[in-house]
Amino acid sequence: MRRIRTFVSGLDELLEGGVPGGSIVMISGAPGTMKTSLAFNILHQNAVRGIRGLYISLEQRRESLLDQAGGLGLRVEDTKGNLSVLDLAALRKKLGGEKDQPWLDLLKLYAQGIKTSFGFRLLVLDSLDALEILARFGDVRRELFDLIKWLRGLECTTLLLTELPTTLSPTAPPNAFAKHKEEYLADGIIHLRLAKQGEFGVQRQLRIAKMRGTRHDTSYHALIFEDGFKLTQVLG
Repeated sequence: MRRIRTFVSGLDELLEGGVPGGSIVMISGAPGTMKTSLAFNILHQNAVRGIRGLYISLEQRRESLLDQAGGLGLRVEDTKGNLSVLDLAALRKKLGGEKDQPWLDLLKLYAQGIKTSFGFRLLVLDSLDALEILARFGDVRRELFDLIKWLRGLECTTLLLTELPTTLSPTAPPNAFAKHKEEYLADGIIHLRLAKQGEFGVQRQLRIAKMRGTRHDTSYHALIFEDGFKLTQVLG
């Protein structure tokens, strides 16, 4: 099975070489856990090595996203044209408004068109929560099922960013990683969290909660960025 490397030191080793190609993987976590940076890093590192990727942003402006990534040393110029960033909100505004351009139709139209012309093998959708709100999902479970089915038809490896509150509802199952149980539709789940460290400290942590076709550790590891992402042992 061909795998897509994450280029996170320690993570690929846990994934038996990387994410299984063609998978749909949720990257879920609370604000501040570096979901966007982690996903962009995976696209960027693969693009530098010739694997084309598309980043679709529904909230953050393209310029802001590229500035943020550039601050981590992930410059889009270094990918030699193998990484494309689509600011769908700005594009939709340019094309003329809410009534004429339904969000979900626009997403599918441009993703499919770019797939045909650009041939991306990696896709990031940022974020699933924004799409739910902007597209005004009615029957959320059914529409998410249809979306996942359509994404599989693109025949690429997809990273879906999903936002979690810092603390899930007290009534939520202990292993809930999404609001509508969409984690059951995904092939993999990478969960990011902010964990208390000592009396005043906070540590970013990562856990592979699920990855089909992969034997992996399910414990949390510290996620650190120092000239690149890496996992280390969680310190008490």
